[in-house]
Amino acid sequence: MRAPALLAVALLRWSGGADAALSTLVDSGEEECFAFRTPTNEVSMISGNFDCLDDNLSSDPIGLTLYDSKMAPVWKSKKGASEGVFNLYGTGKHELCIQNGRLGNDDLYAPQDGIQREVGFSIRVAPQSRGMEQEAGPDDRLTYHLLELSAKMMSGLTNMADHQQYMREREAKHTILADATFSRVVQWTALEAVVLILIACGQVMYLRKFFEQRRYL
Repeated sequence: MRAPALLAVALLRWSGGADAALSTLVDSGEEECFAFRTPTNEVSMISGNFDCLDDNLSSDPIGLTLYDSKMAPVWKSKKGASEGVFNLYGTGKHELCIQNGRLGNDDLYAPQDGIQREVGFSIRVAPQSRGMEQEAGPDDRLTYHLLELSAKMMSGLTNMADHQQYMREREAKHTILADATFSRVVQWTALEAVVLILIACGQVMYLRKFFEQRRYL
């Protein structure tokens, strides 16, 4: 079930082909929605993908749903999937909603676990290619077939580029974590060194006083 209120809506208007690759943080039990519009009165190819960027967290609570202009779901991610792709034809306003945990009576996804998650996703809108005329000759049919194959290849390449971008985002997060861990290790090492120096100084002073007392005796 879709949440009654949209927590985040980005309305993207395009007069031609366009694409957007983004990432968003979704709080537990919340939903983020992104709206976009195809060229007016033109059927367009709507494609995209998503990837859960938190490798150390379960993707079970994450669910994506694409709604058409009548707010009817036209695509849903698989239950428990950490990544996925979608390709369909549509026209008018659409909304891609990302939820983290079960909302209301929705039993498709896992319950809320109180953990914020980051999801990377892309949306691409391209005009529908022209159909082949009935009286087209063999060369035209071959050209049309090659254009279809090239379009599928381009779709695969763009999906690969998106996942490479997601990998770079993961690498950036891991680098930040590694730098923070290294900084803490350096701080603890410096603190241990200071404590050891103080202990050594204390022992030296104690032994010095001990031998001075023995000499006086």
